[in-house]
Amino acid sequence: MIHYSSPDQIKACRALALERNRQMFEEAQNLSRCAFELLDGGDLDVELFDRYQALRRKADSKFQEAIEHLQLLNEDFPPIPLSASNSHQLRQQLEHRA
Repeated sequence: MIHYSSPDQIKACRALALERNRQMFEEAQNLSRCAFELLDGGDLDVELFDRYQALRRKADSKFQEAIEHLQLLNEDFPPIPLSASNSHQLRQQLEHRA
Protein backbone atom coordinates (compact mmCIF):
# COMPACT_ATOMS: atom_id res chain seq x y z
CA MET A 1 0.00 0.00 0.00
CA ILE A 2 1.35 3.41 -0.96
CA HIS A 3 0.86 6.23 1.53
CA TYR A 4 1.13 9.84 0.42
CA SER A 5 1.82 12.46 3.05
CA SER A 6 1.01 16.11 2.80
CA PRO A 7 3.86 18.63 3.02
CA ASP A 8 2.58 19.66 6.46
CA GLN A 9 2.68 16.05 7.69
CA ILE A 10 6.22 15.66 6.36
CA LYS A 11 7.28 18.90 8.07
CA ALA A 12 5.74 17.73 11.34
CA CYS A 13 7.48 14.35 11.14
CA ARG A 14 10.80 15.99 10.34
CA ALA A 15 10.39 18.47 13.21
CA LEU A 16 9.65 15.64 15.64
CA ALA A 17 12.63 13.63 14.40
CA LEU A 18 14.90 16.68 14.63
CA GLU A 19 13.77 17.30 18.20
CA ARG A 20 14.57 13.70 19.11
CA ASN A 21 17.95 14.06 17.42
CA ARG A 22 18.67 17.20 19.45
CA GLN A 23 17.84 15.23 22.60
CA MET A 24 20.18 12.43 21.53
CA PHE A 25 23.07 14.86 21.07
CA GLU A 26 22.25 16.47 24.41
CA GLU A 27 22.35 13.07 26.14
CA ALA A 28 25.72 12.31 24.57
CA GLN A 29 27.06 15.71 25.58
CA ASN A 30 25.88 15.21 29.17
CA LEU A 31 27.62 11.83 29.36
CA SER A 32 30.79 13.39 28.01
CA ARG A 33 30.58 16.25 30.50
CA CYS A 34 30.09 13.78 33.38
CA ALA A 35 33.13 11.82 32.24
CA PHE A 36 35.34 14.89 32.23
CA GLU A 37 34.01 15.98 35.62
CA LEU A 38 35.37 12.70 37.04
CA LEU A 39 38.84 13.80 35.97
CA ASP A 40 38.43 17.20 37.63
CA GLY A 41 37.97 15.60 41.04
CA GLY A 42 41.68 15.40 41.65
CA ASP A 43 42.06 11.98 43.31
CA LEU A 44 42.42 9.96 40.13
CA ASP A 45 42.93 6.26 40.69
CA VAL A 46 42.51 3.21 38.46
CA GLU A 47 38.87 2.66 39.43
CA LEU A 48 37.94 6.28 38.73
CA PHE A 49 39.80 6.22 35.42
CA ASP A 50 37.94 3.03 34.45
CA ARG A 51 34.65 4.81 35.21
CA TYR A 52 35.82 7.77 33.11
CA GLN A 53 36.65 5.49 30.18
CA ALA A 54 33.29 3.69 30.43
CA LEU A 55 31.43 7.01 30.39
CA ARG A 56 33.49 8.25 27.43
CA ARG A 57 32.74 5.05 25.48
CA LYS A 58 29.05 5.44 26.25
CA ALA A 59 29.14 9.10 25.18
CA ASP A 60 30.99 8.25 21.97
CA SER A 61 28.43 5.55 21.23
CA LYS A 62 25.57 8.02 21.81
CA PHE A 63 27.23 10.59 19.56
CA GLN A 64 27.59 7.96 16.82
CA GLU A 65 23.95 6.93 17.27
CA ALA A 66 22.83 10.56 16.98
CA ILE A 67 24.91 11.09 13.83
CA GLU A 68 23.47 7.96 12.20
CA HIS A 69 19.97 9.04 13.24
CA LEU A 70 20.51 12.43 11.61
CA GLN A 71 21.78 10.81 8.41
CA LEU A 72 18.70 8.58 8.22
CA LEU A 73 16.44 11.50 9.06
CA ASN A 74 17.87 13.49 6.14
CA GLU A 75 17.37 10.53 3.82
CA ASP A 76 13.78 9.88 4.90
CA PHE A 77 12.74 13.50 5.38
CA PRO A 78 14.94 15.71 3.22
CA PRO A 79 14.85 19.38 4.12
CA ILE A 80 12.11 21.23 2.29
CA PRO A 81 13.56 24.21 0.44
CA LEU A 82 12.41 27.54 1.81
CA SER A 83 10.76 30.00 -0.50
CA ALA A 84 12.48 33.36 -0.82
CA SER A 85 9.93 35.05 1.46
CA ASN A 86 10.15 32.31 4.10
CA SER A 87 13.94 32.50 3.97
CA HIS A 88 13.82 36.27 4.47
CA GLN A 89 11.40 35.91 7.43
CA LEU A 90 13.58 33.24 9.05
CA ARG A 91 16.68 35.40 8.65
CA GLN A 92 14.87 38.34 10.30
CA GLN A 93 13.75 36.15 13.22
CA LEU A 94 17.29 34.91 13.78
CA GLU A 95 18.71 38.43 13.62
CA HIS A 96 16.24 39.65 16.25
CA ARG A 97 17.27 36.83 18.62
CA ALA A 98 20.94 37.81 18.44
